Amino acid sequence: MSTDREDDALLEMLSQVAAEADPLPEDVTAAAREAIRMHDLDGQLAELIADSASTAADLEYETVRRATAGITADRLLSFEGGGVRVELEIAPGDDGLTVIGQLVGASPVACDVECGDGRRETVQLDELGRFILDRRQGGPVRIRCRSVSGRSVITSWVNL
Repeated sequence: MSTDREDDALLEMLSQVAAEADPLPEDVTAAAREAIRMHDLDGQLAELIADSASTAADLEYETVRRATAGITADRLLSFEGGGVRVELEIAPGDDGLTVIGQLVGASPVACDVECGDGRRETVQLDELGRFILDRRQGGPVRIRCRSVSGRSVITSWVNL
């Protein structure tokens, strides 16, 4: 019959063996640290309400695609929550992705795009709440902003 000390010693040894045999990639560790550091308990979640990459959302966006005189976005995303609506158009290009966004009901200051690897890019909104961001690659992102009433609003993570 084993004791608690023996169990703890065995778990410690197994943990060391696992860390040596299959170490956790540094980018995963950095993203986890950043996620904990950036956690905002007071932030209101803006949930994904439409995604043209999904079957149901394709029907909703079909009218928009036809109405743009032949210009077709590869992906359209809509988030809503905390009094803010976030609309994103993701267009792939030769050098990566172009993200065209519009935030309705958001304050024009302190709008950031957070990446899954821990990077954060501040975007400047124009007078209509629009921004353009060029990205070299896809990956998980979310938008962090403030509503016009000053409340922190964060979109759910989405993989571009």
